[in-house]
Amino acid sequence: MRHGICSLSVIPMRKEASHESELVSELLFNDIYEIIDENQEWLKIRCLYDSYEGWIRKLQHNELSQEKLNEYISKDKYIINSPVSYYNFKVLSFGSKIFENKPNTIMLRNSFSPKIMVESAIKLLDTPYRWGGKSIMGIDCSALVQLCAKVAGFKLPRDASQQVNHGDLVMYGNEIQAGDLVMYGNEIQAGDLAFFENENRKITHVGILLSNDKIIHASGKVRIDTFDQTGIFNKESKLHTHILSVIKRLK
Repeated sequence: MRHGICSLSVIPMRKEASHESELVSELLFNDIYEIIDENQEWLKIRCLYDSYEGWIRKLQHNELSQEKLNEYISKDKYIINSPVSYYNFKVLSFGSKIFENKPNTIMLRNSFSPKIMVESAIKLLDTPYRWGGKSIMGIDCSALVQLCAKVAGFKLPRDASQQVNHGDLVMYGNEIQAGDLVMYGNEIQAGDLAFFENENRKITHVGILLSNDKIIHASGKVRIDTFDQTGIFNKESKLHTHILSVIKRLK
């Protein structure tokens, strides 16, 4: 199996081998991937961190030997935990990985800290929303949660529909009646994940709870909104924008 490593700040991953195809995710600096298919101009890759698949341009590929792969896997890993950081003449985004201890980094943890999860998310306030984005230039809801969990020491998959299968159940949305969030507030903890569903009961959105009535999430931008028994309430539109499905807790 051939492997590669992201040697650029960000590399877009497309759903199909085309510039016009949907952006499904992005590789960040030093993300390692395996090649599972290719054509004349594109490579289909699978990211080693979360097994997410997509197409990248061959022009942006950097081949990784088996010897180097083994070396990088065994090295200590440090995660950029500021919105941006400068490293070797590159501008790196939050969540990028390097193999040495430098300013604005945190060593990859092997135990989860909800406090770091919350602190990380707040650092990304006002980051623009971008479908498939994983960088400070644009991020979607599940990438925000995945990257903050990564810095905090928990390995989550890429999409909200996959993330909901992780962690311990705190409560289902349909268990909460009007006014009960005050009662349930003792159970809700900062760092809990709230998942939201569409009209077909499919999970389509995720955010990080700051308290029993505040949530940080990516919708238009990374923002803090009111959270109640129905879901997310947007003060500007005076509407509930997302309907609560379930609350989970990472450990």
